[in-house]
Amino acid sequence: MKVLVTGGRGFIGANVCRALQERGHEAVGLGRVDGDLAQAGVAEQLVAEYAPDAVVHLAAVMPGDERLAQNAPIAALVAEAAYAHGIPLFHGSTTSIYGDDTLYADSKRESESVVGDATILRFHFPYGPGQRRGAIPTMLKQALAREPLVVYRGWQRSFCFVGDVAIAVALLVERGERGEWEIGRDDDRRTLLEVAQLACALTEADESLIDVQEPPLGPARVSSVDVAPLRALGWQPCVTLEEGMTATYVWLASGAA
Repeated sequence: MKVLVTGGRGFIGANVCRALQERGHEAVGLGRVDGDLAQAGVAEQLVAEYAPDAVVHLAAVMPGDERLAQNAPIAALVAEAAYAHGIPLFHGSTTSIYGDDTLYADSKRESESVVGDATILRFHFPYGPGQRRGAIPTMLKQALAREPLVVYRGWQRSFCFVGDVAIAVALLVERGERGEWEIGRDDDRRTLLEVAQLACALTEADESLIDVQEPPLGPARVSSVDVAPLRALGWQPCVTLEEGMTATYVWLASGAA
């Protein structure tokens, strides 16, 4: 099958394209150079041009960007284009919609509300080579630079390697699954302090660099996910945190970031 992936040159999108190709599908990864999805008619033009069997919408404005308000309008335009051609839509979201009180979570909640009966893909703390923001790459960069590693007291997360995330998305797309899906690890929960200690060990930095602070308001202190439905399809995460952080460290140390 042919799958059109918006954000296909980004962190998760590039890995989803790779996973689809490895499973024998044709993946067309779109980036900003292919057109501004915020402009009316662009999504329609791209869907008409490539005539895919499915659309995976992963293009999104990330936290800290002043354009967060564009997420929902862009999602609506992509959904309209897909449905106009009778093509199923898989919409990338986040488990942050459950408990986080942040502008990003708000933008993703609103995005989910405008994509009709799209299959919802809620990602739960993906990480790995190619990620330029997020807890793990930030800590590794700080440790490499021998800068303080700020961690929030009481925060616990189950991080999921992006390669495992991508395989889950490819599986759902090729099966044509509908509904709402949480994609991430439901095991191996770690405190941010443990993650920071691992970052120091990988980079041979002194743990005295770790600065434990009280958490900000907004994000949930402890975040969990239910991937039992995904596991029932035969999916399971294969890359341990130690293995995944090592791969991320090698990527960062190579200067590719």
